[in-house]
Amino acid sequence: MSELDVNIVGTTGQGDRLLVLIHGYGADQYDLAPLAPHIDPGGLFFTICPRGPHSVMGFGAGWYERTDDGTIDPAMFLGSVDAIDATIDKACAEHGFDRSRAVIIGFSQGGAMTLASGLRVAGATRPVAIACLSGMIQQVEGLSYGFDEPDLPDILVHHGTLDPLVTIDRGHAIRDTLSGHGVDHVYREYPMQHEISPQSVYDLRDWLASR
Repeated sequence: MSELDVNIVGTTGQGDRLLVLIHGYGADQYDLAPLAPHIDPGGLFFTICPRGPHSVMGFGAGWYERTDDGTIDPAMFLGSVDAIDATIDKACAEHGFDRSRAVIIGFSQGGAMTLASGLRVAGATRPVAIACLSGMIQQVEGLSYGFDEPDLPDILVHHGTLDPLVTIDRGHAIRDTLSGHGVDHVYREYPMQHEISPQSVYDLRDWLASR
């Protein structure tokens, strides 16, 4: 799969590092763009928002489909991860960024993409940090996570205790999987639904600045 359509948000400052915001199911490349100035007020990053390759209801986009029993098409899932990696590589080449200094943040289904892109075995060069917001970790045939490898990115996980769509147990599953493998990470819960609350934004801003 080739590179994805991209909304280039850009930066309000020097922007010598790449920030990638990956939207959730049914959204698009413009959904998370307004988040950029709030989490990167100093303009340290150049921000891009890729669009999922699969159409949803004629106007939105997604990264993979999931049946009622939770089955995911491995080729669809891994194809989307490959497309994200190719898009990041292209952005780094065009703008002269070091991929190993990039940060990837994904919301909901985009969070699953973020974890897969940042943690899979034999994938592209890993970013310095990844954040999964109201997302999930997916186990898919053909996907292996390198939990025991030495070069893992910094990992942040945010989840809402009141989330009716991606319930809190999905956040706990990420936390417990990382902890079970001894992977350092930061996990935070908020009294929010399937959203990014103001407090989550503030904490995300501080986390990003410290990277």
